[in-house]
Amino acid sequence: MADDVTLQQLVDALPPRIWYLTSNGQDMWCRRPYGFLFSTGQSAEEFAKAMGTGEELFAVGLDVGNLISDEMLDGLRNTAVTRLFIDPAIDPATGDVHGKILRLSPLT
Repeated sequence: MADDVTLQQLVDALPPRIWYLTSNGQDMWCRRPYGFLFSTGQSAEEFAKAMGTGEELFAVGLDVGNLISDEMLDGLRNTAVTRLFIDPAIDPATGDVHGKILRLSPLT
């Protein structure tokens, strides 16, 4: 999506259950300005291993309606996360992360 994503567009773009990576069971692991959301816990944990962060990350899954809210989006923006990768993958040849990206406008 080239334009800023609305809450409803984000919910519509995601599967009913969404997974994110965390080191503490609550806070989403991010690489500012990027956040990462996944369709399965397995794909989230495989991504974490491939990223080689050195952190012990694990996947937490929630119903998308319980995770995605205006408050959550504001929290991401407040921590300078302005792009959300959906089911990202890592190119084995270059190490680049690629996939669908949704843009969040920064708070003004």
